[in-house]
Amino acid sequence: MAATFKRMGWEDREVKVKRDELLAVLRENRERHIREYKAACIGYREVALGRLEESFQEAREVVNRLKEGQTVSVVGFRISLSVPVNYEKAYDQIIRMMEMSVDTEIVLTASQFACFVMDDWEWKEDWAASIAQYLQSGK
Repeated sequence: MAATFKRMGWEDREVKVKRDELLAVLRENRERHIREYKAACIGYREVALGRLEESFQEAREVVNRLKEGQTVSVVGFRISLSVPVNYEKAYDQIIRMMEMSVDTEIVLTASQFACFVMDDWEWKEDWAASIAQYLQSGK
């Protein structure tokens, strides 16, 4: 989207919005983020438990194949999963700023509008990709 705005010469464009409407959108975006984060945590738990079970099963099979008097070194288990990240504080900060503002109208730049209204933060794309596997497993 930023490239589109740049091509159009709108990257520095500003818009005046009603503070109360902006607060409503910010709160809605925050609640959606929290719901998605919690769902990702549930999915993460399911995936992590599944991977642990697979690792334990493999180790169990190795140990069961041992003959009497044999030993095997059981190595620590590592499961490579990205932990869901919660960006709730980013929402909290801008919401609190708007709550404390004495202005009834707020001027937003195009990039601020993208973050606050369109919920298109700089971290959003990577965040959505990182939790996608957990949201699908949690269904």
